[in-house]
Amino acid sequence: MSDSETDPVGVSEEPTGEPTITGSASATSPPQPSTVNPALTGPPYRKELKIQGQIGEPGQRDKLSFMSLVHQIEGAVKKGYPDSEIVAAVIKAVTPGLQLRSYLEGREELELKVLRRLLRAHFQERGATELYQELCGMAQGPKESPQTFLLRALALRQKVLFASKECDVKYDKSLVESMFAHSVSTGLLDSDIRGEMRPLLLQDKLLDEELLERMNKIVSRETDRKKKTQTKSHLVAPVEASRAKAVEEKDKKGAGRSLYDEVQSLKAQINEIHQALTSNTQPRPPRYRRRGCTMCQKNGDEESCHHCYKCGKSGHFARGCRQSENGQGSLLRGEEKPTNM
Repeated sequence: MSDSETDPVGVSEEPTGEPTITGSASATSPPQPSTVNPALTGPPYRKELKIQGQIGEPGQRDKLSFMSLVHQIEGAVKKGYPDSEIVAAVIKAVTPGLQLRSYLEGREELELKVLRRLLRAHFQERGATELYQELCGMAQGPKESPQTFLLRALALRQKVLFASKECDVKYDKSLVESMFAHSVSTGLLDSDIRGEMRPLLLQDKLLDEELLERMNKIVSRETDRKKKTQTKSHLVAPVEASRAKAVEEKDKKGAGRSLYDEVQSLKAQINEIHQALTSNTQPRPPRYRRRGCTMCQKNGDEESCHHCYKCGKSGHFARGCRQSENGQGSLLRGEEKPTNM
């Protein structure tokens, strides 16, 4: 039996080399249903979700931060990954050996919303109120550049807005933007940069990247200006230093001359005082009281005088004389009392 007899529908080749369908089937017969693999009709092939980086202990620099992890989770949600696949990918990203991974692997039917709350608690993220207070008191550090300070303020502003969405306390976006502008305009150390940035921060439609570009231009311009000022001061400084030195030497000479004059004046005064003292210190004769009363002294009987030296009367001595008390002697005028010898 030939192949054409066993197979009613066959394929033959014409001399031209093109295959033609031959057989008893008519051209008007209904088409046969095609058998297609159901797997090929499903959704297109999608790459397995994998979190970039590892989740470690809070504060580890080489591990994922909470903001970076949440950014990857939200990206996976936008791409259409199911919540169960996202949860599984996050659990795989946790460093093996951590208690967090053991807990998450033992948790059944873990929802993505609950997982985000657990991750926030694990990373010890602060609430919207604490972050907003930190934004209010921001200031540029002594070793921090203006660009770094601006980036830090932008990052903190985004944290406040993000935490406000997930926490119970809600902060309006316009309020956060206003506080951000106030903190940056008052927290910059350089007064010139602060003055040029203030009107830019008040513009609502200015994008973050434009703000950073303006900051770079302002800082570059101020740096060039300060360099030119320092160069000019370096040229003027030697001249000013020589002038100051000359004035200082002149002042020293004047001060030395005035001090010398004062010393000479003091010496002259001391000499005058010494001369005055030596001229008035001639030896004076000793003062001795002559014996006898005034009458006996006149008569030359000082040695034989037995009268009072005060009142000139007899009968008492000068130490017992009452003449000094009442202005009169103890005896009446002309009376004499014999002296007990």
